[in-house]
Amino acid sequence: PEQVIVTSGTQQGLYMAGRVLLSRGDPVWAEDPAYPGLTAVLDDLGLSTHRIPVDAQGMNVERGLELCPQARAAFVTPSHQYPIGMPLSMARRNALIAWADQHRAWIVEDDYDSELRYAGHPFPSMQGLRPSRVIYLGTFSKVLFPSLRLGYVIAPAPLAEAFAGARAILDRHSPTSEQHVLAAYMKEGYLEAHIRRIRGLYAERRAILLSALERALPEGCCIEPSDQGMHILLWLPEGTDDVQLAARALSAGIAVRAISPMYAGQPARPGLMLGFGGFLQDELQAAVGELVRLLRLCERRTSEHMPP
Repeated sequence: PEQVIVTSGTQQGLYMAGRVLLSRGDPVWAEDPAYPGLTAVLDDLGLSTHRIPVDAQGMNVERGLELCPQARAAFVTPSHQYPIGMPLSMARRNALIAWADQHRAWIVEDDYDSELRYAGHPFPSMQGLRPSRVIYLGTFSKVLFPSLRLGYVIAPAPLAEAFAGARAILDRHSPTSEQHVLAAYMKEGYLEAHIRRIRGLYAERRAILLSALERALPEGCCIEPSDQGMHILLWLPEGTDDVQLAARALSAGIAVRAISPMYAGQPARPGLMLGFGGFLQDELQAAVGELVRLLRLCERRTSEHMPP
């Protein structure tokens, strides 16, 4: 318990980790593509960020060693890579830990969507594999509700006091009344029961969305394989402007997120994040129908502008 620092969410945990562990100009690794909230923190702290590409096994540690072996920290989403969705393989986890041990570097583990795995057994957390080198970030926003604004950092014991001090400087502490209610909720077993319930509920909604997409997707679109989380990644044909498509979808009442802006490397692959957590079956199916209509319209406009 002494290693747990309560935060207002993962974003604050990322900022605290940067302030406690690093100095302006320090080199760090971050995934490519990556969570925009993370890259904003790294830029604000003035760090020298090396974006490491991800593949089917997650962050490519070998590429990181080629680009910047002397990095002071690696920021990763090993449970469910944001935004693509693959978990970090055990081989890559071990390689990342070996690098951190050898270079006395830190691993900042954002345990994004770890509770929402629909098939198979989850990998062990990085923090569980090497507690002395890993700063673990978690949040209750996804499994309870975003406006709760409660998360946590699990820091290595020697750093716990520094993290607590950084937390106090930011805004003293999170609201205590919500913490007491949540602690009682957890102690009485309700949180575990709630997670089991929503895991089943979201699995059903995910299956509905996948089925609707697979029946209707135009040629050139494909779904990224994933068995975790609250969104599906839809890859778009090369050359598609996913930002413009997302804007058109929003005008039609559908909220999707373009992923090409999350890449540092070029060319960025176009795709859309499709969330399913808060929608009923009819809403998901209707949204797919409208999205497919927009995709076909985009396809026609692209073909009309192609040279003969």
